[in-house]
Amino acid sequence: MITLKKTGSYNCLRNLFMVMFLFISFSYATAQDADYDFSGNWKSNQGPIVLISKSGDSFKGENVEHNKVVLEDLKYTDGKWTGVLIKPQDGSRYDCTAVVNGNKLEFTVRKGLFSKTITWIKQ
Repeated sequence: MITLKKTGSYNCLRNLFMVMFLFISFSYATAQDADYDFSGNWKSNQGPIVLISKSGDSFKGENVEHNKVVLEDLKYTDGKWTGVLIKPQDGSRYDCTAVVNGNKLEFTVRKGLFSKTITWIKQ
């Protein structure tokens, strides 16, 4: 009969599985769904307040100070929030994904091999 000794590597492996289990459990518990309501005022990291409101089955965001749309068509598709961020200075449009993390809304914008995360804070 073969017996396994509880060595340091056994404890390390057990701890690794425990961490993986907790991470997966936490991920499912905090997963966002299509019912999340982004409506309200958000302060962008550039400073202006953005008012996000529901428009049909998606959300849009408007820079309150300059009355310009800076977020369009934010909707839940294929298990994630996607939309379009608009640069107010020149109207450039960027596809993005969005994740709510506490009172922060984090957008990830990708262009080619580069990506940038833009954070807005709920007011």
